[in-house]
Amino acid sequence: MVLRLTAFLLSATIATLGPALADDDVPPVVGGQTYLQHLLTRAKAGHRGITSVVVEGPRDAGKEVVVLGSTRGARYVFTKVANPDLSLGNAITADRRHFVVRTAFKSNSGHRLGTMVISFAYRAGMSTKPMVTTARAIADDVARATLSTKNAVDPYPYSSAYTGRTFAQLLTERTIARHPELLVMMIHATPPGATTNVIIGSNIGRIGKAADEDDLRVIDKGETNLEVGGDNDRFETELPLLDAGGTRIGALGLVFSYNGGDKQAIHKRGLAIRDEVAKAIASNAVLFQPVR
Repeated sequence: MVLRLTAFLLSATIATLGPALADDDVPPVVGGQTYLQHLLTRAKAGHRGITSVVVEGPRDAGKEVVVLGSTRGARYVFTKVANPDLSLGNAITADRRHFVVRTAFKSNSGHRLGTMVISFAYRAGMSTKPMVTTARAIADDVARATLSTKNAVDPYPYSSAYTGRTFAQLLTERTIARHPELLVMMIHATPPGATTNVIIGSNIGRIGKAADEDDLRVIDKGETNLEVGGDNDRFETELPLLDAGGTRIGALGLVFSYNGGDKQAIHKRGLAIRDEVAKAIASNAVLFQPVR
């Protein structure tokens, strides 16, 4: 599996981190703090006038609908939704105090994972058009940062030993912005003085996740992982990560949309992005330098 991500600042305890986790062996969610909860809290903080954002959907395929994230409080996360409403649309509430936008909660490959309900403070005569525009922008931003339901309910932070304020994370965000064809980018590297390789740059969370067997083949042996994933609509390429001098310092996971096209052409695109990223990395240590 190519996906292993996210950026974090080395703490004093980093050298004591345990062995690599299997993909399904994730830390528990504590206090309702899912990755999606983090995304929704951040989205609400960035938009005045929003009173709440709630996402409902099945936590696992075929299971009951639950709250996956809610700015009303983390205590609601994973609580059962008694009467799930899959409808989409906009409406002013009966008390005329809120304007509610119901939109699809999607993954970055366009799969519907649930329903996002965004409520705005409303007064009679207010234009609702800007609210609809804001709601759509939030839904798009959250989708861009979400790979799957499993990703949405990852714990956040993934590891308390790291923070997302590093050069690796900044480099990831800049690269994703330059290459909209990328669904996912993950930087795996080993902190100075440590032995465990972790995700230190990512656009889908999983901050501090230790490398697994697939990652280690790339990191230790310089191999490349190529895989069609998702519902056969993602092409994942994990490449040796190089610094500006050409030294292998970790792994770079890249995921592209896939519609059955030329895999080698996509792989070459990944190599070009890898080489572009390498030019910005003077050394492995630079990746862990804190940024504001």
